[in-house]
Amino acid sequence: MSNLPTVPAGSGYLYRQLQALYRRLFSGNSKENELGSTLMTIESLQSQIKSAGGDLDRNKRASLLKAARNLVQALEKPEEAVFRQSFETHTHSLCIRLAVDLRIFHILVARDGQPITSSELAAQCGAEELFIARIMRILTSLSYASQSGSIPPSYLATPLSKACTIPHLEAYIVHTYEHAARVTLSMPAYFKLHGYKSPTDGSNGPFQYALGTKLPYFDYLHADPVKSDRFNICMNGNKGTRRHWVDWYPVDTLLESFDNQQKAEEEDAKVAADEQVFLVDMGGGNGKHLQVLLHKFPQTSGHLVLQDLPGTIKALLQEDSDNNLLDKGIRPMVHDIFSPQPLKGAKTYYTHFLLHDFPDQKCREMLQHVAASMTPGGYSRLLLNEIVLPSTDCPSFFAAADITMMAVLAGMQRTKEQWVELVESAGLTVTQVWKSPDEGDFEGIVEAVVVGNAGKE
Repeated sequence: MSNLPTVPAGSGYLYRQLQALYRRLFSGNSKENELGSTLMTIESLQSQIKSAGGDLDRNKRASLLKAARNLVQALEKPEEAVFRQSFETHTHSLCIRLAVDLRIFHILVARDGQPITSSELAAQCGAEELFIARIMRILTSLSYASQSGSIPPSYLATPLSKACTIPHLEAYIVHTYEHAARVTLSMPAYFKLHGYKSPTDGSNGPFQYALGTKLPYFDYLHADPVKSDRFNICMNGNKGTRRHWVDWYPVDTLLESFDNQQKAEEEDAKVAADEQVFLVDMGGGNGKHLQVLLHKFPQTSGHLVLQDLPGTIKALLQEDSDNNLLDKGIRPMVHDIFSPQPLKGAKTYYTHFLLHDFPDQKCREMLQHVAASMTPGGYSRLLLNEIVLPSTDCPSFFAAADITMMAVLAGMQRTKEQWVELVESAGLTVTQVWKSPDEGDFEGIVEAVVVGNAGKE
């Protein structure tokens, strides 16, 4: 019973049913004639969850997922788990990637609920029918498609098929296979040669070793327009089902302080109201996070700054030829995070999923530049919107994200303790580490200030 989490308050009928099922299976005195009832309970649970659809509360859904995974883990024998991991994982990724290349998901979805035979699918893909049948065995086993009929086999789209036609998810399948997957295959040889320690040089690490390049990861991507465009598609859709930070961090508190400072400085004729910066998004890409902030807090218009490298800002301005960003009150600015921060005394210095790209020494360099521009005494705030790993029982997805950062960037995801140590080593003081209220989500905000004259260059 230790593997099944305690029922959270208000987690609902479905979760209680799953816990009762777990008890019945592993109580030690279950009878053979109870197995039929157990299977019926599982089928009933599946039906109820499908019926609930998108109406399931996100926290209840996360609790159910955790319990269901624990149930599978308890049922699977250790040797079965090892064999499955050894034989299945790489072939799953391969077949999903091949399905993208062959546009299988698009073909299935375009049938609008009508089945397609293996021969028809092969003809539309321009592939051998036998080859398609072998790929589809994997896809149907994973519910990326379903099979209707056996001779000849016919296939139907599933919700996962449809998900794989969403541009940013489709781009992720290709992008991660081309880079992270290729690099991780070479990492055993890399560590055997260079020692078993975390890489700290993003210009000379596992990524360069695996792909035979001297370029850092982002330079490598930007050198190839196709790879660069695909990466941008990934990033533009990279939010998943998470709630945005402005929905759970107390932005109102920052705005109140900002408003008071505005009034005081206007009275002293120090800074014109329209020149004061509420938030600067450092390395902010296309400005999507600023736009979310602006939508929820329209009073921030004219007080938001988007900073990024010259190529990113140039491309953004070309795409934004109608000056939508400027009209919305977002000011683009060229800036390299590893050079002195030109905006002095802003209320908020913000980054989103940025420092996980870098090892500690590069992060410290960036943080020291920011600290030098912050108004000391607690007015200016640094908000690092990052994953905050749990110190124990880290979910597989977030642990895998850490290894991916290691592989391609010599970066890392960090625990709360690691974030505090890193930020305070740069002369800042961490005031609080906020965490998303959603069950199973480890997105957080590390909030820091400069106390006294610390951080001044």
